[in-house]
Amino acid sequence: SKDLNGEQLILDADADTTITADTDDQIDIRISGADDFKFTANTLTALSGSTIATNTIAETTGASGVTIDGLLIKDSTAAFADGAVATPSITNTGDLNSGVYFPAADTVGITAGGTEQFRFGSNPIPGGNKNLLINGAMSVSQRGTSFTSFGASDSEYGVDRWKIRSISSASARWTASQESSGGDSGKDKWLKILCTTADGSPGTNETQWITQTIEGFNSTAVVADDASTKSMSVSLDIIAHADGAGSISFPAKVAVFLDMSAGASREYVHDVTIAAADTWERVTFSAPADSFNTWTTDNAANLGIGISLYGGSGRVGAEDTYRASGRDNITSNTDNWADATNNYIGFTNVQLEVGGVATDFAYEDIGTTLSKCQRYFNRAASGNTNALPPCMQESTTNGYPTFQFPVQMRVKPSLDYSDLTHFGVDPGASQQNPSVMAISYGSGSMAWLQVTWGSATGATNNSTRFYTLSASATLDFSAEL
Repeated sequence: SKDLNGEQLILDADADTTITADTDDQIDIRISGADDFKFTANTLTALSGSTIATNTIAETTGASGVTIDGLLIKDSTAAFADGAVATPSITNTGDLNSGVYFPAADTVGITAGGTEQFRFGSNPIPGGNKNLLINGAMSVSQRGTSFTSFGASDSEYGVDRWKIRSISSASARWTASQESSGGDSGKDKWLKILCTTADGSPGTNETQWITQTIEGFNSTAVVADDASTKSMSVSLDIIAHADGAGSISFPAKVAVFLDMSAGASREYVHDVTIAAADTWERVTFSAPADSFNTWTTDNAANLGIGISLYGGSGRVGAEDTYRASGRDNITSNTDNWADATNNYIGFTNVQLEVGGVATDFAYEDIGTTLSKCQRYFNRAASGNTNALPPCMQESTTNGYPTFQFPVQMRVKPSLDYSDLTHFGVDPGASQQNPSVMAISYGSGSMAWLQVTWGSATGATNNSTRFYTLSASATLDFSAEL
């Protein structure tokens, strides 16, 4: 044997391929003048620019597997590193910020463009539709497209499924309108809430907010096996305008909250930040799981989401924490959007989903959205000269038209109509207005109205025409929560 003691062992004629051991416990191999490989204890390292070429990489024992740069391949299993949202561990060479990563135990995240789009295990899709809200895209508005003096009464509806709550004689008033060409895409319907009567100094307990209440049957996905609350995520496209006469400047704050007062008597408030005026932005937040476990899972109100317009000092609560519901639906940082006329907030593509990550909005076709809305409200007639179901005369002054609803309503609905003078009957070919219209019998699937008129005419068991006479005529069935 010969002790090289740090000397090079030259292997070719021009002396550029060598083996050296000039570092303790390390052997270096240089080929064609470049360091290619390094041996240390139990490790062979291919240096930058070098490659180990082989047809087969075999594990040394039956239990160890083979680890390759964070990838463990063993038998038929490949185990990848966790990765991150911007650097998923399973991707392709041309798009390194799109792919699959593993954010937590028993959880798989899907990313695109460095943004998480879905999370399996944390965001299950309930009933084939991940959005717990109905008409989040503001595409259905059976009652009309503009609503003035919005907030003059509590629980007044605008676009379908969205209403204003007005508590403790809140004095601000608004015009709510269904607008077009909005949202992050610039192509969506949206709900605009424009201040027409300001309230710059609200009373202690005054508050107003826009809300949607969710039926218990539609919110069972948020209930864990022990009846506690799973984590939930909220996302929406939002735009805001401050008139300049009030105190609002940008960045500005809008309080968005989860309302579990109907089911669990809980609430969770978060201020979303509006970075710039008159600019559509998509904002998101997530609420963690909650141990509170009083829930209803029937056709009653259970869960809701609210977007606060303003509130008095008695409505201020802590941000980002579950607490007993007290209508404390703003924080100390929330802006008062009623502090000047012509302020407005607009929003669309509102989504509430199970899980700790907010994902892309789930669009659906207009027919599906309309059917979902009609479970709670059905405008059976509007406008002039609309034919209604004929009245079968029980007597010369009474008839009974039957309305079959397009979908099963949540409960037996109530009846509302514009004015009796907006409707006509034609017993014995003698037009007159009804004096009474009321539900004589009803269920979730149909209603049998009693229609009474004054002049005794027409024969019993005849079929009498029933119709609208005014452009302002409306006939509504409501089973709202």
